[in-house]
Amino acid sequence: MNGLGPAVLIMARAPRAGEVRRALEPVLGREGCLDLQSALIAHAAVWAHDVSPGPVHVAHDPPDAGAELRRLVGPGAVMFPQNGEGIAGRLADASARVLARAGGPLLIVWPDLPRFRPAHARGALDDLSAGCDVVLGPAIDGGLYLVGISRPLPDLFALPEQTWRHDVMGVALTAIRDVGYEVGILRAERALHRPADVRAALADPLLPGDIATILRRGR
Repeated sequence: MNGLGPAVLIMARAPRAGEVRRALEPVLGREGCLDLQSALIAHAAVWAHDVSPGPVHVAHDPPDAGAELRRLVGPGAVMFPQNGEGIAGRLADASARVLARAGGPLLIVWPDLPRFRPAHARGALDDLSAGCDVVLGPAIDGGLYLVGISRPLPDLFALPEQTWRHDVMGVALTAIRDVGYEVGILRAERALHRPADVRAALADPLLPGDIATILRRGR
């Protein structure tokens, strides 16, 4: 570890019509989904700036989205296109770039949570410091909101693509069984993927105001 704090990598999809939060379009409308994606990326970047001593890293999709995402993540962010096949391939490429530039530990996040907290970073870093090879932050619907690593883990990202598309415990158990990694699991969080997630988020009194305003459009 670099001793200064984690590097943070945001895996970000640009807010483009019909390409983000499509399951929420019946609730928020297309414009609401675009606004929500923008707000979630901006909030993830603020969190990343707060927990990392260095610049935020942003791996963006599609490849030509750098300019439109720059306004959301700030002028100091290090940006580059996502590259590789599937979730695992893109994680392998992006994490290798950041680790080569900034060292570890590295926290990789997807801007899907209505509210990232300092505790997410502390929990992941504590597990890594205690000897875990990888820390996974599970979303309630089965996806991931965070992956924490201290060093390059090519065997982790070489796990079959289908493993990454199943629930987080499938990733963890495969990593433990097939690779022998020590795996830490953070508290499960509800990501903003489905209409029920909107209702749950609005019940949180600490929900950021701008995100609450967007989500209330669907009420």
